[in-house]
Amino acid sequence: MTLWPALPFNCEETLLSYADRLSVMHTGRGMKRLVRDFGIDTEHFTSGYVDAVAVFADATGLPLLDLQQASVRVLRSCAFFRGDDISKLFLSPRAARYCPTCLEEDGDRADWRFRLIWGFHHVARCDLHALWLVDAPTSNETNLRLALGTSELGEAQTVHAKTPDYLSWLRARIHGSVNGKNKWMDGQTIEQVLAASEMLGSILQHGHKVAITKLKPGETEEATDIGFSIYAEGPEAIEEALDTIRQTSTATAVQAGPLALYGSLFNWLDRRCNAINPGPIRDILRDHIVKHSAVEPGTRVLGVEITERRYHTLYSLSAAVGVERPRLSRLLKKLGEIPMDATEVESGRMVFETAKSVRLIEAFATAIPLQDVPAYLCATQNQVEILYRVGLMHPLIPRAGRGSVRHVVIARSHLDELLNKVTELPVLDETAAGEFHPISYACQRGAGRFEDLLADVLDGKVQGYRRFDKVGIGAIEVDVRSLIAMKKSA
Repeated sequence: MTLWPALPFNCEETLLSYADRLSVMHTGRGMKRLVRDFGIDTEHFTSGYVDAVAVFADATGLPLLDLQQASVRVLRSCAFFRGDDISKLFLSPRAARYCPTCLEEDGDRADWRFRLIWGFHHVARCDLHALWLVDAPTSNETNLRLALGTSELGEAQTVHAKTPDYLSWLRARIHGSVNGKNKWMDGQTIEQVLAASEMLGSILQHGHKVAITKLKPGETEEATDIGFSIYAEGPEAIEEALDTIRQTSTATAVQAGPLALYGSLFNWLDRRCNAINPGPIRDILRDHIVKHSAVEPGTRVLGVEITERRYHTLYSLSAAVGVERPRLSRLLKKLGEIPMDATEVESGRMVFETAKSVRLIEAFATAIPLQDVPAYLCATQNQVEILYRVGLMHPLIPRAGRGSVRHVVIARSHLDELLNKVTELPVLDETAAGEFHPISYACQRGAGRFEDLLADVLDGKVQGYRRFDKVGIGAIEVDVRSLIAMKKSA
């Protein structure tokens, strides 16, 4: 069946608006009359039931896909738009707002079309005419004929601010003209992009306790524009914004939680958006929390249980390594992990990477004082002092660090690494032992400086051997005659 005369369908118009105009043309009455004549349940059609839309398409001879693209499926607690779950407040098919200039261009009152884009929560202006949208006298009607009734068109108010980029993106997304350059946003729903943008921008613009539902339309547009400029850049830009949000939090308590640090953004992702998937912003925030907070294993963060601790506070690190907090604080300052002028409160708010900090503290607990290193390496005091002086043996606490001169300690793992290299040398054959001597002897005979010769042996540049009955540096022997001859020939 095809109605005649035909009424052209424009993809910018909602299905309910088109159905009302078509009904007025053919019956002189509103949408309900025509829909009932087609045998369609009026409530089902108004709510965007798929079957109801299909019957309407068949009855009018219009492409079903075009009508579905212009329809919003409304349920009790949520809605669907083009196959995506959306919240009911995000997109409404109700003709609550309009652009006076657009309607003037439509012509007669019977030709007034309610544009789909006007139903989006984040749209407060007509991007084609740079005018604020006007509220209809009746906000719960499905078409402009009933929403405006006998009222005259509202006064057009010019918007002087530049059209936000997100409105251009939204119009392109609705009408299928997205160029595909931004794969990051193409894989998300419209609501996921705009809702996350609005929340990021609102907190950056109005603070952690912002109530986005109380923002005026112009404020919502500004906040969404700010957030969209960040969100469109992808995860790295979002993480930088989260850094700013966290750093600007007024929370001062040592144990301040994510609600205090991230404000309404965390509250939205943790409690208020459970019915609709918020998209990747939730995973990004969770990773940011875990990355910068000392989250205990077993804690659920934004719906996911954290199984492994990644960061410690000063307090939890103290318990983990068994060092009293004041002493640990002094130690971390010496190690350069805490600024020397940091207060107790500032130190308490800092977090330390678990793998690095625990390893560092354990290294300090097992470190060897410099005066005991000769015995540990089986080297002379002079040899150890040389290695320390030329930087082949590194102190655990940097030399420039406070206290490093009086209490020089070397990490046991650092010394063990050197000893392991010695044990990897081939064992000296007893039949050739007469040709080989300790490194110290070779240096005395002119084979070179001790530190250079030791480094060359351990790096494999000079062939060295290890006596099976000795350990450490004292076990290394080299062919003195060959080294002296080589040095003379060079």
